Amino acid sequence: MFKLVRKDKGSAIRRVCVLGVGDGGSRAVEGVLGGTGGEGTIAVINTDPAALAASHAVTKVQIGKQDGTTTGAGGDPLIGKASAERDIEMIRGLFTDTDALILAVGLGGGTGTGSSPVLLGAARTAGVLTMAVVTMPFLFEGQARRATAQAGLQAISAVADFVCVIENDRLFASAGAEGDIADAFARANEALAGGICSLWHMLSQPMLISVDPGAFKALVAKGSGVCRFGFGTASGGGRAQATAKALKEGPAFEKGDALRASGAALLCICGSHDMTLQEVADLVGEISASLSEDADLQIATVINEAWRNRIFAAVWLADRRRTVTPAPRPGTRTGTTVKTVIKPAKPAQEELQFDIVGGPRGRFNNIAATILDGEDLDTPTYKRKGIVLDK
Repeated sequence: MFKLVRKDKGSAIRRVCVLGVGDGGSRAVEGVLGGTGGEGTIAVINTDPAALAASHAVTKVQIGKQDGTTTGAGGDPLIGKASAERDIEMIRGLFTDTDALILAVGLGGGTGTGSSPVLLGAARTAGVLTMAVVTMPFLFEGQARRATAQAGLQAISAVADFVCVIENDRLFASAGAEGDIADAFARANEALAGGICSLWHMLSQPMLISVDPGAFKALVAKGSGVCRFGFGTASGGGRAQATAKALKEGPAFEKGDALRASGAALLCICGSHDMTLQEVADLVGEISASLSEDADLQIATVINEAWRNRIFAAVWLADRRRTVTPAPRPGTRTGTTVKTVIKPAKPAQEELQFDIVGGPRGRFNNIAATILDGEDLDTPTYKRKGIVLDK
């Protein structure tokens, strides 16, 4: 369904590299292949030569050959990381004529989870805008894989300009308990492909209503470090309303709850020249009405003649629910020593020596205490209020 098609090579406003990493990322990239008009625009990276051989991407890069990694990383991110670091010079060649990188990866495995931060770091050093679209494992894949994915997301967030997270379990919920495992992974790949496709159009194609890359960085800053993504598409009569309904009620946004909870969103609407202004207005109105009243909504529209009689809408939300604490970015000073000045504790009031009459409560010893709002009013005020009296 998602194809990256550009008929006029000269119309590109940015040179974009789409990079699928590991098995999950490579499968997602397969879904958007469609003649982008230039070698190197779509590439896949893997440690498994068999997986690379099965790919139809123009550019294929095997990493880890020098380490003897000829059958994959075996689910070990350390092997994926070491493989990318060993072949870093070869990887840098992908970014020599690139303005922006869209990296797709399914987290939780070895190659994608371990090598993605290295790849993003190399692109960032080359001055490339770095954008990552990642999927998190299904619950049935186990807690160990989930923990690996969380660590990978943390590392990616430290070096990428923009990170979009797709939760596979939300997609699985829409398939129902009867959905088979092949359908579950197909939905995950479709969501990843949708994110790739919409980002590619916004970065590489002229827009009628445009947003600049800074809008993505600002969106991440308004959330917790990453964004959520969802999309809808429809054709025929009433396609604008049908697209909005599919997007709002889809599993990615929890039947609309995520939209209402977010304070910022970016909406991209894509269609051919048969898309009317009224349809754009209807879509914007539907999404805007689903957000909170004070939410910041930015809008982009892209014309793609390959999508005749069809409208596609994608939304990125600032994710306030997920906590991601990025590590210091490359080039950030980390050796600075912060001095903490600890003020000496204020000495407690010394007990003033009064003549005690009739016991520890003095003249009130045999009288019930006077309690008001939890305070014993028979206790001297200077003691209750912590007032220090000069001797």
